[in-house]
Amino acid sequence: MKRFILVLLAIGVAACAGSAGAYFTGQAEVSDNIIRAGGVSLSCEPTSAAICVDSIAPGTVSERSLTVVNTGALPASFVVTGAKKAGITDFYNALTCQVAADGAVVYDGPLNALRTAPFELAAGARARLTFGLGLPASAGNDLSGDYVKMSFYVDAEQVH
Repeated sequence: MKRFILVLLAIGVAACAGSAGAYFTGQAEVSDNIIRAGGVSLSCEPTSAAICVDSIAPGTVSERSLTVVNTGALPASFVVTGAKKAGITDFYNALTCQVAADGAVVYDGPLNALRTAPFELAAGARARLTFGLGLPASAGNDLSGDYVKMSFYVDAEQVH
């Protein structure tokens, strides 16, 4: 009798195990998905000699402008710096500079320490930078006829 019960139990377990795997299934495909990394890229208009002043006098400010364009696919934060390449150091040290990005002042101080506060541009956006270059009224005759040649650098970093 024990044997009969064990045989019945084994048949019951086998029947349950066989029916546990009989389910219908389906699948759908979503094809051709592409994921690309964005990039940071910029351009400036004009590309050279944008901030030239021919004849600055003590006590005056000359305004020049430069347009920065975010040509990348990501929003970016921009900073403008400058570096003297040639010219008279005393004259360079005497110059003042104010930079505004679309009317918002991002720097106001000596030209030789130029580093703007960051300003953001969406992908494809542009900003007009206005540079107000000045020579203090206290500048003496010793700066007459001096010059400075410099480069401006616009650096961009992805907004995070």
